[in-house]
Amino acid sequence: MKKILLSYPRSGNHLVRFFIELLTETPTFGCVGIGKQTDVEIYKNVFKKKIDFNIAAYDKSECYHKFHCPPVEHTDVEYLILIVRNPREVLLRHHNYKMVTDGDGSFQEYFNIIDYYNNFTGKKLLLFYEDILTNKDNFINDICKIIDFKNNKKISVIENIEELFVLSSTGKNRSWGGFNSKSEINYYYKKIPIKIKAKFDNYLSNKLLDPKYLFIKEKYNL
Repeated sequence: MKKILLSYPRSGNHLVRFFIELLTETPTFGCVGIGKQTDVEIYKNVFKKKIDFNIAAYDKSECYHKFHCPPVEHTDVEYLILIVRNPREVLLRHHNYKMVTDGDGSFQEYFNIIDYYNNFTGKKLLLFYEDILTNKDNFINDICKIIDFKNNKKISVIENIEELFVLSSTGKNRSWGGFNSKSEINYYYKKIPIKIKAKFDNYLSNKLLDPKYLFIKEKYNL
C-alpha cells in the first residue's frame, strides 16, 4: 500500500478522492466496514451527470487508499496526502457534540494524524479543507504535484472546476451521505451547545500550546 490519503473525518476526503480518480484515471479505495454501505471507489457512485473517469485497467499498488487514522501498520507507504480541517469544525461534530478526549477514536486522533504526517519521510502533500474550497484551481495544481495525472485531464478539470465541485457532492451509493456542511468553511462550530463550548475551547487551547501544532493555531487564528 504505497499511497495514502489521510484525514480526520469530515475533512473532505471524498472530495479529494473524486479529483484524484478523475485526474489519474485510477480508483481510490475507501475505509473498510464504514456504515451500512461499503465505502466504494468514487467512480462507482451514481452522479447527476456522466463524469469521464475513464477507469478501466489499473495497478492497485498505484492507487490511493483512504485512512482516518495513522496507517502505522503499513510500512511500505511512499506517498502521503494529508487533508486538515479546522479542529473547531470537525472534533465535536464527529462525536455528535460530545467531549471525547481520551482513548482510541477520541479527539486525540486528530493530532495523531498530524504527528504521522510530520514524521513521514516519503513524498507528501498537506492540503487544508478551507483552501480547497476557496481556491479550487490551486487545489488542482497542488495535487498534481504528487499524483500521476493525465495532462489533458488537468486542463479540462480546471476549465470545468465549479461544475465538477457541485457534481462531486451528488454521488450516491456511498457510506457517507454528502456535503452536510454545504461546503461552508465555518459551519459546525457555531452549532456547539453552550453548555460544552467553554470546555471544548479550553481543551483545544491547551492542545495547541504544543509547538508541533503551532501551524494549526496560526492557520485558524485559534
